[in-house]
Amino acid sequence: VTALKAESDPLIRFFDLAPDHSMNFPLFRGDGLALLGVGVGKNKIAKNLGAFLENEIKQNLVQVINIGVSGGNPKSSKIGQCYLANKIVDAETNESHVIDIPIEHNLEEKSLVTVMKGITNGGDSYLELVDMEASAICAVSQKYIPIERLAVLKVVSDYMDLRNANFPFDIVTDLIENNLSIINKFLLDFRSIMALNDNVKRVMN
Repeated sequence: VTALKAESDPLIRFFDLAPDHSMNFPLFRGDGLALLGVGVGKNKIAKNLGAFLENEIKQNLVQVINIGVSGGNPKSSKIGQCYLANKIVDAETNESHVIDIPIEHNLEEKSLVTVMKGITNGGDSYLELVDMEASAICAVSQKYIPIERLAVLKVVSDYMDLRNANFPFDIVTDLIENNLSIINKFLLDFRSIMALNDNVKRVMN
């Protein structure tokens, strides 16, 4: 799940995904993967992701992985590095989602705060990562799947100190592209949980 086209494009190319025109939002598929471009804003995310999951869980075992860029605190993060979010807090509602990924991995874990507007004043009050969509994705996903099937990967794009929170398209694309090998390894390891669970169900049945 991505919010921006600049985040989606390198993933579509890397995984060789093809357009699926069955939904009223960007959707691409290939090799058991589906990439959704849910857009920005809680209402849009709830509508688009909810519509997809409601249909998809009838046919397949589903995991949801949010992949995108985020702001980061310079004392605890590095621009260009990919992090795994272990706690997502909504700044508006204070609702939190604690995610304990049930696989071994080498990614550094960080907490993440989802805000309504881009932070451009240095973000001193935010200790680790900040984005604008993860809490909404978590909230919607948990209506359809267990939280252990949910993951949030964020590549730090800035230290929340930009005059304008809107990033050039190619910079966002490059940040994702530079982490594709890391993202791919995580996806493969994360998908292995579903294969294991499926095999267990078949044995039990």
